[in-house]
Amino acid sequence: MTASGVRGFGIVAAAVTALALAGCGHATSSGAPVAATPSTDQAAQQRLRGALLTAAELPLGFQQQDSAAASAIGCADLDAAYLSKGVTAQVATSFAHAISQTFVNETLSLQPGQAEASVAAFGRAISECSAFSGESGVRYRVAGLPGIGRYGDATAAVRVTSAEREARPVDLVAVRLGDLVVIVANADAGKVDSGLTKTVVARAVDKARRLG
Repeated sequence: MTASGVRGFGIVAAAVTALALAGCGHATSSGAPVAATPSTDQAAQQRLRGALLTAAELPLGFQQQDSAAASAIGCADLDAAYLSKGVTAQVATSFAHAISQTFVNETLSLQPGQAEASVAAFGRAISECSAFSGESGVRYRVAGLPGIGRYGDATAAVRVTSAEREARPVDLVAVRLGDLVVIVANADAGKVDSGLTKTVVARAVDKARRLG
């Protein structure tokens, strides 16, 4: 993969960028999910780790990857869900498919008093960030993602693409469960499988809901 391909896929957060970098090699053996931001509540952090999906809970062929710290891309409405100042605990995990070029990321954030606003902003990206430039100068487009349905207390779903020739489109879905925000990113070369997006979102929300 060329540097431009990595930049084009590095959407919204380094948690998603890590998926692109993983595409240049093999899945890591550790597979340990890491915090996307420093947590001020270690007990909550540990509970969230238990709510993350594992490779065994995804469709066949996925292997767990190392995750990474989140960083802004330049669309405030999308960045807010990952980087809200109201985050008290956050964890993330990533997966690569053994055969295809499909990559999946799940991020869980506890955002007391801020979760509703974060998911609402995520949905507004369709109009407020329909076209924007990232910090690296790459141009991005944000469009609605139909057919996802409603999960939890609120759901927002978008597809992000870039002007880079080798860029990978990314489905992004944010779901609010009370103060918890569940975000799933699904990316592939050429065309994203929205059926897979829905499957992963449904499983992630179901497991997170059992967190209580």
